[in-house]
Amino acid sequence: MNQVTLNNKDYKKVAGLESLNMFKGQLYETIVTTQNGELVKNAAPIGVICKDSNHVVIHLDNCVHTHLNILENGELIVNITKNPLVFTISTLGELDDKYFDEFKGFPMIKDSIGFFKAHVVKTRDKKRENDYNDGIGNIVTCEVDDIYISDYKEIVPLNRAMNAVIESLIYYCRFDHKYSHMQKEIWIHMKELNRVCHKVGNESEKKSMELILAKMKETHDYLE
Repeated sequence: MNQVTLNNKDYKKVAGLESLNMFKGQLYETIVTTQNGELVKNAAPIGVICKDSNHVVIHLDNCVHTHLNILENGELIVNITKNPLVFTISTLGELDDKYFDEFKGFPMIKDSIGFFKAHVVKTRDKKRENDYNDGIGNIVTCEVDDIYISDYKEIVPLNRAMNAVIESLIYYCRFDHKYSHMQKEIWIHMKELNRVCHKVGNESEKKSMELILAKMKETHDYLE
């Protein structure tokens, strides 16, 4: 299967993670999709470290469904996307079915620029002080099985608005852990990121920031 069509978009099979512009030692922000034994789909933003042309390393912390699915069935798809709403909604809650497609019976993200399916080859426990979730989790090494890239040469320049969304999501995930001692300062900074996003961002990026700040206020009623 050297070419597939998913959601009316053509993908071609390629060799090596370099084809996705993923290079050894670098960490990339991705959306990882998994499913459990009942075929319930899940998606979560996860940083993926490129170990070599055919292996990646993932640090699993407190992404409950994704964490359990990977440890239980050892399979995942890593999706390369720059859609801020996919990052935002999958961090704040669960993606609707409309965001998913399927590759070989496994969930993936629609309209991904590229993706690869992988399986776990090594897992070890980790414990680091002053880290998210008290540093408890797993370090998982995965071997890449299939790599596909869109035939459509999609160019999405990074801008300050998209960077603001990603930075705000990181603060959201770590607000009660790594940043518990400086929440006031972080919240002020997040509001400034929101201002920048509404000045230079598109509608999707603006909506993402609105969702993030609304969720923060919902779970931290002392924030103004």
